[in-house]
Formats: sequence, structure tokens, C-alpha cells
Amino acid sequence: MIRWLWVAAVTTVLALWGGWACAPGSDVVPMRAPTNGTAADVSWYSMPGPNGSETPVGILRALGDGPHPAILLVTGSEGLNSDYVVFARELTQRGFDVAIGCWFDGGKPVGAADPRIPCERAPVFKGVTDSAVPDLDALVDDARRALGDPDHLALVGFSRGGGIAMLRATTGAPEPVVSIAGMVEGTTAWGEAPGEVDVVARASGIVAPVLILHGTGDALVGVEQAQHLEAALRARGADVVAKYYDGMPHGLAQVRWVRRDMEATITDFLCDRFGCGVPGTAVNTR
Repeated sequence: MIRWLWVAAVTTVLALWGGWACAPGSDVVPMRAPTNGTAADVSWYSMPGPNGSETPVGILRALGDGPHPAILLVTGSEGLNSDYVVFARELTQRGFDVAIGCWFDGGKPVGAADPRIPCERAPVFKGVTDSAVPDLDALVDDARRALGDPDHLALVGFSRGGGIAMLRATTGAPEPVVSIAGMVEGTTAWGEAPGEVDVVARASGIVAPVLILHGTGDALVGVEQAQHLEAALRARGADVVAKYYDGMPHGLAQVRWVRRDMEATITDFLCDRFGCGVPGTAVNTR
């Protein structure tokens, strides 16, 4: 009971910082922080998913008067973990409200060193497949409600998270997408899940602005996947920006200077389209 009151108090303070216009809807239910999600600046909500599933959604708020533009981080195959909290926190420092959650169940943490944040009642993992798009749709809807229905929302996806965000965009979804080391051709060096699709072949359906960030040394999802997606979008005059990090591996966010540069580049890209204050300044990528 005491811990629940503590979470509710933190939620109230963050709502005051971010402006009441961005407070969650009255039907959004606060929950206790899950394992590895106990940072004081994250407010957690239990949100419904498709087919009776359920997922925790964490919200981090930018300081200052709102409303702020918002970002939903879409996890890769490893599922939600504490690294996403770090990335989200750094994006709040650039003026974004950020949501984190699960479009699939990534499993329980095993041992104290396991950074996973459990989403035990989330949908099962389906990979970058048509059947997973409704799961991501549900997470987007839940994030919007938990964020307080922001005027602007973008999806930032990592690896398969970038792939499923891009696949959702092929259905005409309007939210801008940032694909970080995105798997967009239905395969990785480690193989693929059953039914995974070639998103590049469906690029004609994408109307949303797209930012592609990829390392040229990526041994898991080759940089040619990003280059093929960029070429397909440019061929039809789409709104696309691409940035390639020379020699960098799949885990771009694990390289500190690259992560900082990606955050600045994301800020520039989204603020150019959302009109949200002063853009960040990207550092030298060499």
C-alpha cells in the first residue's frame, strides 16, 4: 500500500511538471513498478492489449510546461529492459515525453544481473509479421492514453522494433518512424521467425516521415537492409532521412557517443516536423 502511494505521488508530481493537458486519461490505472523498472522518474500503468492480454506502460516526462511532443520506444527482440529507461530519460532531457512498453512478452529476468522488465501478460512474440501489427497498434493506443493523448507522437524502434514500426507504417499509419538498426527485409544473420515479411517490398504504403539510423559494421542486420529501404522511399519521393555510422555494430545505443548523436539527430528530425522548440545539435560522426 505504501509503495502504491509512493508511485501515485511521483505520478502527480510528474503530471504537474509536464502540464495537466498531458495527464493520463481517467481510465488509465496506475500500477506498482515492475522488476527493474523502479526508477523514480518512471510512472507505470497497467494497460489492456489485444485478446485479453495486458502490458505495463512506463511514462517519463520532460520538465517544463507542456504539452510536449511524445515518443514511444519500440523494443527489439530482447524485449523491454532497463536500457530503454536510460534512452527514454535522455530523450526527456531533449524535451520529449516518452513511453516504454511491450508489444510482446520478453520473459522474466533471471538473476540480479538480468536487466529485463517483465511483461508476463503481453502478447507472445511474433516477430516482424502481419499478425504482430495489431499488437503494436494496441501498444500505440495504450501509450497515447497513458501520455494523455499528445498532439504529436513518433515511434522509435530498435532492430525488430524498427522493423515492426516500419511494417505498421506500410498500412498507412501516420506517426513518424525512426528505425534504429531496423530489420526490414524479413531476416537477420541469426535467421528469422516464421512469417516475417520484407517491409521494403511494401514501402509504397508508407506515408509517414522516416528516419533511418544504421551502422555500416552491423553483422546481425546488414546495412544493405537500411540502404534498400532508403532507396525504395526516395524512389517515390517520400519524406526520408538516413544516417549511417561508419564501422558501428548492431547495438548502436551501446556506444555512448553514437547514442548521444542519435538522440540529437532524432530531435532534429522530429522537431523539423513537429515544430517543437530548438533542435538538438548532432556531434561529429567520425
